[in-house]
Amino acid sequence: MRPSLALRIAAAALLGAGLAAGPATPAAAAEPAPLKAAPAPWLWPRSGLEAVSATGPDDVWAAGYQGYQGIDWSIPMFGAGTIHVLPPKPAVVRWNGSSWRTYDPPGAGGDAVLKEIKARTPSDVWATGVLRPHGQAAPYLAHWNGTRWQQVQGPAGNCAPGDPAPDSTGAWFSCGGGLYRLQDGQWTVQDAGRPPGACCVGVRDISVLSDDAAWAAATWGLLRWDGQTWSEVPGFDGAQFASVLAVSADEVWATGSRSTDGPIRDPFMVRWDGVSWQELPAPPHGERLVKTGDGTLWSTRDYFGRLYRLDGSSWTQVTQPTPADGRVTDGTAVPGTPALWLVGKTPNVPVVMNNG
Repeated sequence: MRPSLALRIAAAALLGAGLAAGPATPAAAAEPAPLKAAPAPWLWPRSGLEAVSATGPDDVWAAGYQGYQGIDWSIPMFGAGTIHVLPPKPAVVRWNGSSWRTYDPPGAGGDAVLKEIKARTPSDVWATGVLRPHGQAAPYLAHWNGTRWQQVQGPAGNCAPGDPAPDSTGAWFSCGGGLYRLQDGQWTVQDAGRPPGACCVGVRDISVLSDDAAWAAATWGLLRWDGQTWSEVPGFDGAQFASVLAVSADEVWATGSRSTDGPIRDPFMVRWDGVSWQELPAPPHGERLVKTGDGTLWSTRDYFGRLYRLDGSSWTQVTQPTPADGRVTDGTAVPGTPALWLVGKTPNVPVVMNNG
């Protein structure tokens, strides 16, 4: 029989932590405003948005691609594929409260897709992506300094920086399965306890509270930065973490999966309340957690474009005003407001929606 989560993390010492005697269920937030279609940026045909991040109601950033042309083919007994006619052009767009502005990321050569974007302030925004996604692919990284976008060289070894998480003095990234720091133009590999020689392991998500407080979800455990070192939170043996969301010093959410008696792994979610870890209902098929200013916790999954909301003790799938041929790829909270923004794509045009 698999030991219970309570037994496995009752001895957790980090921050004085131990699992609470019973699962605690947060009170359900008031019903949020319904989602509605919002103005989408004007991009070339065959465009889409892959990621979104906001610092305020008049500073919402999204990233993706535009102008891609491909012909899908399928022949019985011979297979299927795509003939790439025109490469995708990377796109960064910014909502200023009334309209979108489009930026042309430098160094992409008109052949790239941006996959992630993270805005800390209106003058500190990071975007990652892939150069030549249908050819000799290479990683791409760029930074907005408040005046212009600049391409940034990745770390040695050509690993692909991902999961950008900036603070006031630099930014954290996952790269090649490890955890990296970019500060003053210099890259350093962090000692985060990654198992030596292991394959198929890596950091999956990073959440920053401040310069001396950050969290990372990894396939080998949940990691915490205290301003000096990264350490693994004890008590989660055998767990693989997929996402982490640090709201405050006494509110951290993390999801992942853990071993069972068979080949199937059970999804789970825990919450740190400043004293102990509590287990809560795991989001179905969740990949990313978002918490809006009204206290609502959301979970998005870009592969299927699904959106879930935590209502007290259970997750509810939320209907989205998405076109029949479209899907959501990412979501973000707007700090200080109850607003949730979602972006996505159809085969031809980008999709944007929000709830206020």
